[in-house]
Order: sequence, then structure tokens, then C-alpha cells
Amino acid sequence: MSGINNLSGQGSNALNQGKEKFSELKKNAENIFDFSNISGILNIILSLFKIPDTPVEPLPPPLIMVGAPLRPGMSAKAVASRIIARQSEAGLPVGDVFADGNNTSEAMLAIQVDEVINTLLTESVVNVVIPPGVAITAVGANLGGPIVVQGFTTTMGVGNGIMR
Repeated sequence: MSGINNLSGQGSNALNQGKEKFSELKKNAENIFDFSNISGILNIILSLFKIPDTPVEPLPPPLIMVGAPLRPGMSAKAVASRIIARQSEAGLPVGDVFADGNNTSEAMLAIQVDEVINTLLTESVVNVVIPPGVAITAVGANLGGPIVVQGFTTTMGVGNGIMR
């Protein structure tokens, strides 16, 4: 019985700490967007000039063309099994816990990963934009012989893709 009271006390402590953290974050947010004093306005102006994180470098098109077909695609079972295999690194039990049957936390993890992967594969949208200025070469024919045209795209091209 003392163990249950101890867990109950830990839960209420965690709840109180969460409430304190929330009120602190709310107070900070109010200070950031405070137009009533000069420091609030200065914080807003300074946040406009904050340097964002550098974006990921795009992969070269030949590397994508060669490497994309070699990728295996997303598998919920593979992701869940890798996470479950690494649970022991965090000190969590792996496999049958106390020989009472299947480990329900592992089963729940597999369900969560399956839902996340399923959502990514069925509901995500991949849009591709081809910027203006991309060099093009075209070959054609007419009555006078072959025609070779070189130039560049003048507008953006947009395409859709499927995440796999």
C-alpha cells in the first residue's frame, strides 16, 4: 500500500512541476509579445532579425537518380523492431516481462509506429518545384533536318510525388 501512495505522490509532484513550467512558458510568451513597454517592442524587433537555422543542403540530381531506387522504403515492422531492440539501452525490459505473456509496452510501441508510418505513407503530400533557369536541350526534326534547341526554363514547374 505504501508503494501506491509513493507513486501517487510522485504523480502529483510531476503534475505540479508541469503546471509551474506551463505558467513560466506562458509568462515568457506574454513578455515576448508585450507592446506596453519598450523592452517588449525591442524583443519583437530583435526576433525579426534572428538568424534561422541553416537548411539542409539539397542532394545533387544524379545522386537522387541513382540512389532513390536503392532505398527499401518505410516499414513499420522494421522501425518498431529497431526501437524495441534498443530499449535495453534505456534500461527498459525487452521481451517477455516476468514470463507473464507478451510485453504490452512493446505491442503498444509497434501499434504507435505502425500508425505513424501509415499516416506518413497515406496522408503526406510531396510537392516538387523545378525553379526557373534550369538548362534544357531539345531535339526535333522538320523537313530540313534535325533541329537542336538549347535554352532554359522561364517559369517554375510544379509536380507531385508519393512518399514511399
